Amino acid sequence: MVERVTLGGGDATIQTMPSSKSYASSAEYTSGGVVARDTNNMQRDVHSQGDLKDSDVIDVQGMTMRVAQAKELGLLSDAFDEQLSIGAARRAAQEHGKAQEQTPEKTQRSDTGYTEYDTATDALNAALDDGSIEYEEASQYHTALGEVALAGLSVDEVVNTVEGLADGSLVENEVSGETLSMISSVEKSVTEAATQSAIHELGQEGFDQLDQLANAHPGVRQVIRQYAVDRVSGQSDGVTWAALAADLREQLGYQ
Repeated sequence: MVERVTLGGGDATIQTMPSSKSYASSAEYTSGGVVARDTNNMQRDVHSQGDLKDSDVIDVQGMTMRVAQAKELGLLSDAFDEQLSIGAARRAAQEHGKAQEQTPEKTQRSDTGYTEYDTATDALNAALDDGSIEYEEASQYHTALGEVALAGLSVDEVVNTVEGLADGSLVENEVSGETLSMISSVEKSVTEAATQSAIHELGQEGFDQLDQLANAHPGVRQVIRQYAVDRVSGQSDGVTWAALAADLREQLGYQ
């Protein structure tokens, strides 16, 4: 069972389409009649006592006997009662199964009122479901997204602020101390989560090779940064670190 990040309140749901199956195969039907075998051991379903022959063999109360014996013992009606009960139970089970199949599934959606936060959280949950992200990593991203949302900012605004401070297009006194503190905390936790995720998937050697590519090629560093941001928002579309690294190496002409 996949663990999910539980986010926000509310009871908004998303529904999947019910099965389009509107027919039944022969395997879905179970007779409620008595199974009788004739002297040639040929089996048939019988729904009326009048259709039985004295020489037919039937099961009654766990015993196998001829119809003539069942009549003598007064058990013939019991045989039909048993099968009617079994048939009813089987039909009820079949109907329940069909109802389950046709009932739309409900997946809990995040509904905190912070649109970007809710969207990213739902995307992270989807990434957890398809196995493209681990719970611990998603949990750290969830916490970071919550800090961003509570600060009234978007992920893009945080990214732009970090980049602006890094390239000098933005100075610290242009950003409030509270925002700077939040951004520093978010950047640290996201970087740690992304780094651990990459090492876990690529191994230390593979991670070091990717880091070397990033240091040697500014464009590669930007691609990796954007990919990391996409992972935070659950928007990596199932692309793994391994796939990203392989693609970058191929584009740069490395074997």
